[in-house]
Amino acid sequence: MPSRLALPALLLSACCLAVPPAHAQKASPPATATASQPLLSSSINDFTNEDWNRGVLRRVAGVTIPATPANVEGFISGRQAQLGDGQWRAITDVQRVGNNLAVFVEGEPLDAETVGYPRRLAVDDAPGTGRHLQRLPGRFNTPINDFTNQDWLKGIYRKAAGVSIPVTERNREEFKSGAIVRLADGQDYAITYVNEFGRSMAVFLDSPALPGEKYGYPRQLTFVAPAPKP
Repeated sequence: MPSRLALPALLLSACCLAVPPAHAQKASPPATATASQPLLSSSINDFTNEDWNRGVLRRVAGVTIPATPANVEGFISGRQAQLGDGQWRAITDVQRVGNNLAVFVEGEPLDAETVGYPRRLAVDDAPGTGRHLQRLPGRFNTPINDFTNQDWLKGIYRKAAGVSIPVTERNREEFKSGAIVRLADGQDYAITYVNEFGRSMAVFLDSPALPGEKYGYPRQLTFVAPAPKP
């Protein structure tokens, strides 16, 4: 915790960051992890400067994530966020700045080494109580290409979070930047961009690189929700 002499500077910094001062003052013991499986998770932005470290605020308990439609709907005050180290904390406030969300949680400032990028931030309604967010149903599945070389493993790009799927009329229409897809482990991701190469489409996601053995062929990619309308 900051000393009394350091507290005014911390509050000033919080104001400059558009953080409510209550966040800078409030501190409570971190919640313990539960066996509950969160239904929505997001990548954490890889963002570092004097105020942020790997997408984690240095002075107060906050994390920055992409402002995808699913994240805007799911990460709201009063719900519980699960950090990369497994602990749950209540969300106290969410602020949108451009294409990003700043998600503030109760308690002490967070350790970027254990909860920052490339880890993920999950959210649920009330872990351990049986009340959970309603998962969006998948609309359709598409096969992942069985494609392996020095850049791809079973249809999964080795150097970034990319998935190779066939070019079909429906895939071309639905798999666009901003749309939500679901991988074989049940986690949802936003599409960041799509490249088309002949009969294949490379669909890139808001995630660090994915292991091909876990997510690749013969598994499928599930389309969940379309990109928001401009």
